[in-house]
Amino acid sequence: MEGVRYMNWSRFSFDFRLQLPGMMPVLVRIEGRKEAAMSLLLPSEWKEQLDVLNRIRTVHGSTALEGNPLSESQIAEFLGGKAGLDPEGREFRQILNADTAQNWVRERFGPRRPPLRVRDILHMHEVMTRLSDEADNVPGGLRTHGVQVGTMELGGIHLGAPHEDLPRLMHEFVEFVNSRGLRSQHPVVRALLAHFFLVTIHPFGDGNGRVSRLVEAAILYEGGYNVNGFYGLSNYFYRNGNEYKRRLQECRRTQPFDLAPFVEFGLRGFEAELRGINSFIKTKLNRLVYRDTLTRALGVRVSERRHLLNPREFALLDYLLADTEPTDPFSDSASTQIRLADLVKSPYVRGAYRDVTPRTFIREISRLAELGFITLQDDPDSGHQLVSIDFGAIEIDFDEVA
Repeated sequence: MEGVRYMNWSRFSFDFRLQLPGMMPVLVRIEGRKEAAMSLLLPSEWKEQLDVLNRIRTVHGSTALEGNPLSESQIAEFLGGKAGLDPEGREFRQILNADTAQNWVRERFGPRRPPLRVRDILHMHEVMTRLSDEADNVPGGLRTHGVQVGTMELGGIHLGAPHEDLPRLMHEFVEFVNSRGLRSQHPVVRALLAHFFLVTIHPFGDGNGRVSRLVEAAILYEGGYNVNGFYGLSNYFYRNGNEYKRRLQECRRTQPFDLAPFVEFGLRGFEAELRGINSFIKTKLNRLVYRDTLTRALGVRVSERRHLLNPREFALLDYLLADTEPTDPFSDSASTQIRLADLVKSPYVRGAYRDVTPRTFIREISRLAELGFITLQDDPDSGHQLVSIDFGAIEIDFDEVA
């Protein structure tokens, strides 16, 4: 039937083809972004925030791909110990298991640690599916039945390896992952290849995707790609879930496997995720320096009676700096936009400008735009005027202004 593809396990091997003419430039950019993030000396508070955000994103992405309905904010509240959330509920138990497994990977893997072993994978599965209510799953045990996954709409049906072959295939998988040939690959490529082959074998009754993505994350961690905290591709795979599943199935169409579609997809995602890390750091630095710029501007005298910023203007910019912080901390944009009409009605502006006329507020906000501290932009769709922080103010030469 069109779209249905069953694996021919009698022909299976760990041989593969990988021809990606454009792979080297992507790997160069990945290395550049990694080094840019790792070379900066960051405050411990920023590092901890990055670590927590990545930890939550990875847990959310990997479990959401398996149907867990909890949002990132709900996961953050649960892992943060918010009272009233039921740790025994199936969804929350899955989150707790995934987080526990991540923490174990951090302790077990890293540079100069022993290589991946079969018992490591079994332990990951035991933790990931602990107290699982799946009837055909034994936490930490290989399945003893056949399994098939996938849909016709997402590339077809995939048949997991025959259960009687699983002990042999798992040992061969670990030998393959630790082989000289695979270790000669870039760590990100090696992690993606391990992910593909393990999820293709599908050795467990449940949790195959979660364990395969965790093995991928372990190899990244082993290779030094723990960019300011635990790191994985699960969130990217979740955000592009249909393409993720199609790429996996596309690579299974021929043997030896042509893995270019999945590896290209993963590399593109890894670069995007690292770009998000760089954006997080850049936004933090820009906001820190911008606030220092405001403090300096407050002390710059431009006339006998006037400083570059008066205290009310300084306070307004400080408020805007906090109010326009991106909701997505990994966004390329360092400042969100707010409608001028909403700003005028905000409790802050009403309080700060209660003793002056509305014209005073308009005059001061216009002056701040002229000085380059903010941007005022017309939205052609809504007709509203939008306000955002202009981080170009960091480069203002106060000697020239004075």
